[in-house]
Amino acid sequence: MKKTILAMILALSTISLSANETRLLPILSKDYCPAPTIAVMGGYGKYTDISNSGSGIYGIEVGFGCPVFEIKDLEINQVLSFVHYSKNGLKTNSLEMNPRVMFDLSEKMKFGFGPGVAVVFVDNGFGSDTVFGVNFGASLNYQINKDMFIGIESRYQWAGSADFGIANNVDMDNHRTLFKIGTHF
Repeated sequence: MKKTILAMILALSTISLSANETRLLPILSKDYCPAPTIAVMGGYGKYTDISNSGSGIYGIEVGFGCPVFEIKDLEINQVLSFVHYSKNGLKTNSLEMNPRVMFDLSEKMKFGFGPGVAVVFVDNGFGSDTVFGVNFGASLNYQINKDMFIGIESRYQWAGSADFGIANNVDMDNHRTLFKIGTHF
């Protein structure tokens, strides 16, 4: 319950940054611009309660202009991510929705941050479970040219405990840092 409340507070604080001239469901308007992106990601991740769990991770993300709400003079990107982790028999696949508020640092560089929600599919070779989580992260993107960008993102995820049987529950809280390369459509 505490994690859900934290996620709602983070989401509301992000939205309230500039609450003037908010437009709900801009996807239904004629001038909605989805601004789609796709990126491949790779980096390092570690589970908090699992010793020696640090490992390489990889994934893919698809982004677009937020279809739910729009705030004047504020760029909000909605990003759907799929991240895979595998080490010492533990495999996780995390499917996430991570909205980000983006700020221009220069003509080619943007900084973004925001909350997210996730469903994590966990398998340790002896059993599997599905847990839910909330996360918060920040990213930095650099525009290489008009179509391509590179970036780095760091995110912490508070997730439930995976139940693998008697006395074998594993807290799935984790953090990760990913490098990415992507394109705009």
